[in-house]
Amino acid sequence: MHEVALLHAEVSALRKANEGLSKRRRAKKTRIRLGGSLTVQNARALLDGKAVGEQLAQEERQNRGSAEGSRTKIQYCGVCGKPGHNARTCKEAAESSDSSISNSVIAIS
Repeated sequence: MHEVALLHAEVSALRKANEGLSKRRRAKKTRIRLGGSLTVQNARALLDGKAVGEQLAQEERQNRGSAEGSRTKIQYCGVCGKPGHNARTCKEAAESSDSSISNSVIAIS
């Protein structure tokens, strides 16, 4: 019996909170511009300027992407620092690992 009363009170509180939230979501959102009213001509000019800016940004992204794709970066080895190969294919790394293996075999013997 007490559980039912507690559940009823909780449901009532949740419904009230949900109603308030729904009312705020349905409310008309108005924004007041500082500095006076905005005429139709000014609004069109702002929208046109925004469209031109977006178009320029898009063209710049396209041009930048094609320019970066044509240039390739030279690879440098992480072991010896010489260009043209990486650490996996480095001959100096292979030579040093071979000598370390032979040193460890000698040390174990």
